[in-house]
Amino acid sequence: MARREGKSETGIFLSRLFTILLLALLALIIISLTARFQRSLLGLALVIALGLLGFYWIKELRKAVSSRRAVEKYPIELIEKDELILLTAQVPGPEEEVRVELKGTKLLLMGGRGFKRIIKLPCRATILTRSYLNGVLHLQLRKTVESRAQ
Repeated sequence: MARREGKSETGIFLSRLFTILLLALLALIIISLTARFQRSLLGLALVIALGLLGFYWIKELRKAVSSRRAVEKYPIELIEKDELILLTAQVPGPEEEVRVELKGTKLLLMGGRGFKRIIKLPCRATILTRSYLNGVLHLQLRKTVESRAQ
């Protein structure tokens, strides 16, 4: 478990370092463009566009890093037994916000605080039982007739 925490801390450090370097590069470019196009309307438009683009990419980078942390933080266990598939997953609550949707071979888990995760199942299935207790979701799925024939 300590190994995962170390990887997570390293990932956070690297994302912050990358963000700082990106901001410094963006500031340098904005300063140089401002100096080059001091009184030009085109220069001002380019500086504003570059600033907006830089902030957009920083926001996207943070979103990507945080979604990766969510996958590490909320593990799943998928067990296939004959005609059953057993799934145990940590999903943030409260229970009223926890939802499960099956779309083909993809299982969509949704929970509190904007949690969303897609799990690819080995085959098509239907939900037999569902229980949620203390942040842990238990699903028992039955493989469809077509899946069992293969």
